[in-house]
Amino acid sequence: MIKKIDLSFYLIVFCSLLTFISCTKEIEIDTRGFEKKLVVNSVFRQDKPFFFRFSFTEVPINSYSVINDSIHVMLFEDNKKVLDTKVLSDTLQTDILPVFSRTYMLKVCVEGFDTIYAYDTIPQSVYIDDATIIQPIAINKYGDRISQASITFSDPPGQRNYYELLIGKNYDYETEITDPVLLNEGDIGYRPTTYFFSDELFNGQKYTLRINKDLGFNVPVKTILRSVSRNYYMYRKYWTRHYFNQTTDESGLRGIIYKAEPQPMFNNIINGYGIFAGYIESSPYTLHKVNAK
Repeated sequence: MIKKIDLSFYLIVFCSLLTFISCTKEIEIDTRGFEKKLVVNSVFRQDKPFFFRFSFTEVPINSYSVINDSIHVMLFEDNKKVLDTKVLSDTLQTDILPVFSRTYMLKVCVEGFDTIYAYDTIPQSVYIDDATIIQPIAINKYGDRISQASITFSDPPGQRNYYELLIGKNYDYETEITDPVLLNEGDIGYRPTTYFFSDELFNGQKYTLRINKDLGFNVPVKTILRSVSRNYYMYRKYWTRHYFNQTTDESGLRGIIYKAEPQPMFNNIINGYGIFAGYIESSPYTLHKVNAK
């Protein structure tokens, strides 16, 4: 008996690849405008010492080379110098713990390059007032139990504040986000792995953020609320868009056929590239169960 083979899937893949190949062409890139720059990255928090990573940009633009030159690193806390050292490495681990509400300035000098500067601070900590979970509120099309998590916190008045929420282990791509604050951010379509948002819609008020997703069933669920600087917030937003547009799905086809336009990365390094940003986070909060009404 001869098994009948469905050729439709293979035909679609073949035609898609043929279209991709036939639409490609070689182009010449003028690299004269690509100036080599110093790259510095440091995301810092209140309970871990400052750590820095260094590199140089190269052509092509998205590749980096390690540093072999002497790097002069200076760090200032509220205009007081707390670090002044030279390294011959692409990383620097310090024993300096950041302090929230203080302004940090980073200054890095490498011979032959413009001196780079960066500024940021760790914002005021905001704690979770209450966090509850209702299990389940619905069953999705895959048979998964969907829970509703409610996280309540009080936003400090008189200033623009930025946050990042971590909850559960993985992002549920099938979740329908209905919370107005998260929808206002415009990030959900990029499948963020955490939820980052500003207080634009609830400045100075107590707010309850509600998230409906598969959080398991009858298992402890923890959440962490981070107060983040604007630089951190912008970095997460740009990184999420960049990562989404550079990633393929499991079949590898989206990256070939549907690849989106490249997205820029946020940069707050003056005369260079990279990120220098701070945040502070609350202790993990275990959501307690409530009964559905």
